[in-house]
Amino acid sequence: MAVSIGYTRFVALSKRFLWVLISAMIGLVIFIASYNNGENGARIVFSNIPKSDILQNIMAKPHYQGIDVRGRPYTVIAEKATQIDRDHVTLANINADMILANGMWIAVNAGSGSLNLQTKSLELTDGVDAFYDDGYEFRTAHAHVDIQQGSAYGDAHVEGQGRLGTLEADTFKVGPHGESIEFGGSVKMTLYRQ
Repeated sequence: MAVSIGYTRFVALSKRFLWVLISAMIGLVIFIASYNNGENGARIVFSNIPKSDILQNIMAKPHYQGIDVRGRPYTVIAEKATQIDRDHVTLANINADMILANGMWIAVNAGSGSLNLQTKSLELTDGVDAFYDDGYEFRTAHAHVDIQQGSAYGDAHVEGQGRLGTLEADTFKVGPHGESIEFGGSVKMTLYRQ
């Protein structure tokens, strides 16, 4: 029985000693920090943090939704977004869709791009694929999209295909709210027999 009481007292004293030791360590850190004059005092340095003039906000899988000037919804989803400044965000692996004037939809995919939150414009780069509700598909290197107006244009070679045939052109322009599509430059079309 004497061994058991001695061991219990040892455990109780050890617990108190640990709390006293922890309190003393905290007090020592506070003491050193309060008497640090910045010239030869102790310093805490985080050497593994990369130094940068600009700290950037990065968001994984952002989801941006809105309504254009005619009340039709649009969505922009990306794998990653990096805020450059108050109004500009760069995006990686973009998927966007919007409703057109005739009630049909268009879906756009791009490797990267940038979104201007103020003007609601989207610059798409690294391969742009556009899919229309009625079965048409277009591909180009880059495009500019005005989300609010529902318009787009591009000055890179564009290729397309759909139920009526295939198309190649040097430029393209989608009119306000998707009401028209114009192709420019050297335009080549192949129509399928119906």
